[in-house]
Amino acid sequence: MATNSPPTTLPEQEESPPPAARSLKSRVLHAGSWTLVGYGISQVLRLGSNLIMTRLLIPEMFGVMAIANIILFGLALFSDFGLGQSIIQSRRGEDPVFLNTAWVVQILRGAVLWTLAMLIALGLYLAGAYHLLPAGSAYANSILPYVILALSFSALFSGFESNKLALARRKMELGRVTQIELASQIIALIFMLGWALVSKTIWVLVAGALFASVVRVILSHTLLSGPKNKLSWDQESFREIIGYGKWVFLSSILGFLVASGDRLMLGGLVDAKILGLYSIAFMMISSIQQVAAKLIDNISFPLLSEILRDKPEQLLSKYYKLRVPIDLVLLFLTGMLFFSGRVIITALYDARYASAGPMLEVLSLALFETRFGVTGQYYMARGTPKLLIPLIGCRLLPLYIVLPIIFKYYGFDGALWVIATNSFISIPLTYYLKKVNGILDIKRELMVLPALPIGTLVGKCLAMLLS
Repeated sequence: MATNSPPTTLPEQEESPPPAARSLKSRVLHAGSWTLVGYGISQVLRLGSNLIMTRLLIPEMFGVMAIANIILFGLALFSDFGLGQSIIQSRRGEDPVFLNTAWVVQILRGAVLWTLAMLIALGLYLAGAYHLLPAGSAYANSILPYVILALSFSALFSGFESNKLALARRKMELGRVTQIELASQIIALIFMLGWALVSKTIWVLVAGALFASVVRVILSHTLLSGPKNKLSWDQESFREIIGYGKWVFLSSILGFLVASGDRLMLGGLVDAKILGLYSIAFMMISSIQQVAAKLIDNISFPLLSEILRDKPEQLLSKYYKLRVPIDLVLLFLTGMLFFSGRVIITALYDARYASAGPMLEVLSLALFETRFGVTGQYYMARGTPKLLIPLIGCRLLPLYIVLPIIFKYYGFDGALWVIATNSFISIPLTYYLKKVNGILDIKRELMVLPALPIGTLVGKCLAMLLS
């Protein structure tokens, strides 16, 4: 087993006692603190970068990047077989044979994504040349195919990431993982700022994304301890990965169609400027959602997997211990942002981006449902990701059928309300499945709801103070 020593300039990870010997509570607190601190810094850097770039670049550039990123993100989810989840959930997740097989699958997946992205770029170029795209829409922007072509290399690079990252998450050892994520983000930000001083074009954003991918790949192999990845194949491991991943694959496809349906549909209905403004508001809401998702992915999934393997009798109490703090924060932020989004945008951005304020307020309603992410991770940990399919699938109709109809009669503002409230349709089914699977406690579900009116009061006060 090869082990690489990290540079002395980075903080040392805890080496003693070994993870297996530490209590479950200790590991959860350790993982949670790293996740919160690391991702908090990450979002500050992301917001700072966004604030700087919005002053250097025009809104249309962010609209084009939003479409390009959605396409790459969609391709990634359309080929997601849950490789990282398989390593965390499987009893063989620390077996080098299993890890190496998963790595080879990951590399092949990256190559396929790269090829598909290039074909999409070619298709958009030809569609634009023959005037087959909606005139004035973000999809018709002449530079979009070239941006997608360039960004496609990030998928190829990412295929070579070490699955030591997934192994560290399995053990809830998130110190080095957090350092890698922050280092790649900081180095890419410095690179973008240097480029932006010379040339204020969309290629600043493209180059930053590619540079971050390369840095992350290098650091994933050099800063994490664990078995060195090798090109090897084991048919039994492959069958286990595919057996678990087939449901992850289907739920990921539906998840992409739901999570990105707003921008996919708006890209054909509005111009790049409006989409760019929407992407600013969406970025602020998605930052909160991603913090919650990071906590849920890095703590809930490995914790619930371990409990289901070793101590299933503790499931209900541990489930709600994970849920309650996440619920309180997200409900508070839902109420606060709904009444203060305009003043927040006005305080952070210049006058060109003021229209993103009302969008932020409406989109904040989506946070109400985000808190049920722990429930989804329970189904993943239990090996039943197929239960996620109806929860995700029921949201497709409003986005792809109702949204364009509402847009036709009520314009962008009406479509915005469809997007913000779309997730509400899955809440009754969520509670039904929770009851069927023995993870529903009505008292605990109700006790967190006062956080919503408290957030509303704080939001109104904030709006009065800043207006």
